[in-house]
Amino acid sequence: MWEPCELQSAEISKLASTIELLNYERTVFQTQKYGIVTSKTNMLVVQVHRDVERLQYLIVSLAQVRDVESILLVFSHSYYDDRINKLVSGITFCRFMQIFYPYSLQLYPNKFPGIDPDDCVSTAGRTKRFCSSRDGRLTEHKHHWWWKANFIFNNLDWSDTFKGTVVFLQEDDYVLPDLLYMLRYMTRSQAYLPGLHLLSFGRPRAKDLDFDVLSVSSWHPPFDKGLAFNKSLWHKISAVSSYYCLYDDLSWSYSLLNAFRKFNEGHVDMVATQMPRVVSTSTFPSGRAAMQQIALWLVGARMFPSNVKAVMLYSSTGRVNSGVKPPPRGNGGWGDLRDHLLCLDPLMSTTTSNTNDMSATTYSQTTTKAADYITVAQHKMNMSIADLRNMNFK
Repeated sequence: MWEPCELQSAEISKLASTIELLNYERTVFQTQKYGIVTSKTNMLVVQVHRDVERLQYLIVSLAQVRDVESILLVFSHSYYDDRINKLVSGITFCRFMQIFYPYSLQLYPNKFPGIDPDDCVSTAGRTKRFCSSRDGRLTEHKHHWWWKANFIFNNLDWSDTFKGTVVFLQEDDYVLPDLLYMLRYMTRSQAYLPGLHLLSFGRPRAKDLDFDVLSVSSWHPPFDKGLAFNKSLWHKISAVSSYYCLYDDLSWSYSLLNAFRKFNEGHVDMVATQMPRVVSTSTFPSGRAAMQQIALWLVGARMFPSNVKAVMLYSSTGRVNSGVKPPPRGNGGWGDLRDHLLCLDPLMSTTTSNTNDMSATTYSQTTTKAADYITVAQHKMNMSIADLRNMNFK
């Protein structure tokens, strides 16, 4: 349960300055041992909150990945925690760096983007009129995912020339040793099958899945575990960012699916490992329990296949799963205009001094005036007039 007053005001201010400095420095560790990062270095990016135990098992699994010394491991934190920082700083098997989400509930415990006093959820047991139904504890994950992707593709020293692949992970994931081995086969398949822009290493587990088969289909949740793509796809996603930022759903994956429907093809094709190389431990009561079960699953596993096949399924009416559409309306929880604006410009400098104002977020002078918020949002939308009229600006 989130404790809204863990830090005093002076402590929050000091921590915010520390995080700003760390994000500015963007220090890469272990370069003396493994060399500098280049524009072709692949990255594994882990979104971290507070689950130290599961993160520990993820790091153990990463250490066992073949060729892990060739990548850059990035930890993107929504919570500054000395225990987690100590765990990460002990990594010696590859290059790594840490970045910190600057609009977290830890830094904004009692005002937007955290829990605003005027939000309905801030008065437990009481009914408030004219309040925002947003819950900052739930909106943070979608914000963090989007900010992290923007930071990785736009703000790193090598971002402008980056030609590698970024694999997105969560703190409660566990990876198999042939993750990077299969990444090479999957990127190679993109040369033979044009139009494949997404890679997926995770899927719901089922029996009798083949370790040497890659499946080609349209991407959709729940193929969001171990999602991977390059900067070329990111440019296309950024061009339709409003369909992510204004989609009324707390899920980053369904919001991303909504953005994909605005591509010329109406969807994005992916190549996925039929047997997952990224497994979620979130469905288990603890990380230890997850490790015990995963160890049983991997008995007799045929990892590192010498030959890999890519398959695309067809029926008498055409390709199976040729396009998956998101629900026309999201599942809710993301209807607050302030969330839309922060999402549309995630790398901005913000202050939230007036928490009683629904349009409280203020931009630095280099961005815009508060009176122009709606204009800015609509300018960035790249939407049709019909779609604009359907958006809910309240």
